[in-house]
Amino acid sequence: MPMHVEDWRVQPEALGPGTEVGSWRVVEQLGVGGYGAVYRVEDLACPGDFHALKLALRQGDERAEREVQLLMSRAVHPNVVRLHACGRWPHPRTGYLYFVMDWVPGPVLHMWVETVNPSFRLLAEKAGKVALALGALHDKGVLHRDFKPEHVLIREQDGEPVLIDFGVGRYTGADTVTSAVLPPATLHLLSPEAVRFFLKHSQPPGARYEARATDDLHALGVCLYRLVTGHWPFSPELPPDLLYMQLEAVVPSAPSDFHRRVPRALSDVIMRLLAKTPEARFQTGHAVQAALVAAVALGDVADWERTVFDWEDAPGADGETRRRVRRPEEPARSGPPPPRRLVPGPELPAPRLPLRRPRGVPAREQSPRLPGPRRRVSSDAAVLVNSLSSIILGTAQLSGAWRRGWPYVAVVVVALGFVTLGGMVLREGALPSRTEALHAAVPARVAGLPAGSSGREVASPDTGSAAAPPRASLPPAAVAAPATHAEDEAPVKKKTAAAPSTSATKPRTPGPGSMRKALCVGATSAALACAGTPVRADPPSESCPPGAVEAMEQLGIRIGSSRSMIFPGTRREVITVRDGYTEVRVMGPWDKLSSPMRLRGRLIIGEARVYGRMTEAHTPDGARTPVCMELYGTDDKRGLVIRPDSGPDSARVFSVGSVDAVNHFE
Repeated sequence: MPMHVEDWRVQPEALGPGTEVGSWRVVEQLGVGGYGAVYRVEDLACPGDFHALKLALRQGDERAEREVQLLMSRAVHPNVVRLHACGRWPHPRTGYLYFVMDWVPGPVLHMWVETVNPSFRLLAEKAGKVALALGALHDKGVLHRDFKPEHVLIREQDGEPVLIDFGVGRYTGADTVTSAVLPPATLHLLSPEAVRFFLKHSQPPGARYEARATDDLHALGVCLYRLVTGHWPFSPELPPDLLYMQLEAVVPSAPSDFHRRVPRALSDVIMRLLAKTPEARFQTGHAVQAALVAAVALGDVADWERTVFDWEDAPGADGETRRRVRRPEEPARSGPPPPRRLVPGPELPAPRLPLRRPRGVPAREQSPRLPGPRRRVSSDAAVLVNSLSSIILGTAQLSGAWRRGWPYVAVVVVALGFVTLGGMVLREGALPSRTEALHAAVPARVAGLPAGSSGREVASPDTGSAAAPPRASLPPAAVAAPATHAEDEAPVKKKTAAAPSTSATKPRTPGPGSMRKALCVGATSAALACAGTPVRADPPSESCPPGAVEAMEQLGIRIGSSRSMIFPGTRREVITVRDGYTEVRVMGPWDKLSSPMRLRGRLIIGEARVYGRMTEAHTPDGARTPVCMELYGTDDKRGLVIRPDSGPDSARVFSVGSVDAVNHFE
């Protein structure tokens, strides 16, 4: 029997088959997002006529109202899903807003590529039509702002690409419905300029990023990269801070550099879409489509008629052999690395000597040390100055802080010159060898290890820790600084529990203050003292990740609510933790987040407490949700109390506490 629409106990995200919403009968659920649930419905007046109905998850949702306005009058295009009707349910005035669109049977764009394995010519044709649709929307002042492969369907009837889901779309003159710096977005699809704006304006309230057409086109380039290689240019598995750094400054390997089937002209179009400045990209979707047409017309026919991937045979779940596409290996895993591509900028000297191999890394992965006898003290001091200067300048180039931090670089270089003069009067052999001096001078943050670390690689207690290699070459000062994080499906058996945090530190672009601190660390290792620099300091306040507060609101998680937590693989015991990324387990469900739930974020060792800032929630169904939560100790105060038996580069804390939902990190 159909459910009565007056039954308020029915949740909008969980309508069963047969439920009547207006003049439509629910057939099945197609999906649930952060703001709405989508169902396949049948028209009661025309049995057998199916459509897609999107139902807002909360009453008075301004996003849903704006999406209706977009689809009704502005986002009208042959390659954009059509709107047929709208209303409110169960009450016609105060109920949840719903609207009915075309039901487009067919796979999403990336699944179409991996199942059909089309030719590059056919893929370029589909991409050109998508680009034209985006260009037409931009001409009308409409921005999608959440373009990704899941939001493009390939219609089975005629093979046409259809753009869907304008839930975070915006048009010129529309009212603002969020107060965050960035609109809700998928992090690894953000444009570099959006990331720069977020990092620059995350502290003072009120700043808002205004997206442009080039943001949508950058997202199109990210999607095309994924389609032709099977990999994202920057992994969504990276911790947010490391992902921000790569999006802002690192140019990924060109698709044709590691997937030889990709036509060079197509690879060039994609790389132009991924340019780090909006001015260097195509400015309109029409220009993208024209470039794709020209690439196909002027290229080698054989190159464009090849399928995107090779085929391979693989055993299926039923034991039968099935055919599937074979993706190329990612750049970091495939043979010789591609040529280095760095963001244009001042060419600065980089360190010429390898960094010391951390303990525990197999010998085949270490860089060979430079042989040579111990030199006289005067030569050693000169080499030390040159090496430290190269490290400092290379670090400044990597972080993008050269323009802001050059005065500090100059001061330290001059100071190191005085050390050279002072070293002339020291007895011969007082300073270490050239290689040892360089290793001692490398700041711990550059080497990817906490200050004073012994070099051990530390992983989360119950999951494996895997290095996240950069997708493109970085200056040598940073090549040995991969951040590590726990993998979802790679548990590692351990006999004893390790510290629940990795050794990587937050790789955000430093300002002058953090630049000065990093220089002091390096100079101290070379026998200089930076007076007044604290060893530990409480972290500054920080904004939540983009879309985190809104996502928690949609899940029913109120600001100030809390749940108990424990570090995985531990009991109620004292454990050792370090600065870096970590994971905690939440005890029980949290509103709409099911249990068992894991929270990922980072630990920051302060003066008397260890602060935990959690930025991503993982649930058993594989969903990843941005969150903004802080760890609290058993004394109900922010942070975990540091015990007296803590070390210089680690902290001893109790393994249990609580985690609170916040709207900013204090």
